[in-house]
Amino acid sequence: MTERPAIYVYRYFFAGEEAGEGRLEVRPLEAGVKATLTAEVNLPLPKTRQRWQTETDAEGFSQYFAERVEGRESRVFTVERLEEEGVVLVTQGKESLAFPFVAPYHDPLSLLLALPGLALEPGDVARFSMPGGRVYVERLADLHISPAGLTGEEGRVRRHYRLRPGLTLVQLEEGLPVRIAQQVGDHVFEGVLEGVEEVKRRRRWV
Repeated sequence: MTERPAIYVYRYFFAGEEAGEGRLEVRPLEAGVKATLTAEVNLPLPKTRQRWQTETDAEGFSQYFAERVEGRESRVFTVERLEEEGVVLVTQGKESLAFPFVAPYHDPLSLLLALPGLALEPGDVARFSMPGGRVYVERLADLHISPAGLTGEEGRVRRHYRLRPGLTLVQLEEGLPVRIAQQVGDHVFEGVLEGVEEVKRRRRWV
């Protein structure tokens, strides 16, 4: 997913109805990855525009994370790893707090990018630190997706993961998150991969 720059386009659904679109742009860095997810979410109301950005180290852990949500009101949340100072700086609005940097951690976007590289067998559970807590990743039994006319294991195989807390289910196919589902109240919010676009090279002006 990170060998070359690409944009992954997702269609969102809430309670079975179309709920917007998301575009995940991933760019490899010299050491690590930079990824930006921009989402237009129409349901449930109110309509919001959301943007997440992560920059990771060579092992895939978070160095910088930013979340911006624009709706009835806007809010910005950032988490930055300052290893030379030995702290993690968390900023929300005009308030900032510094916490001791104890061990590498994930943010929600870096964790999604890290899933394809996890050496987990069905039934295995891994625990990762996150700002303000921890997350558990459980690999579930593989899913077999059968095209029309095929049955059983003749179709495609998807790796299946469950993330807690929050009960998020992620399906990977050939290393790509092709379906992400999360329980929201009494309904399910899901993102389904619709296509992959190449990132155009930025023009250099001499």
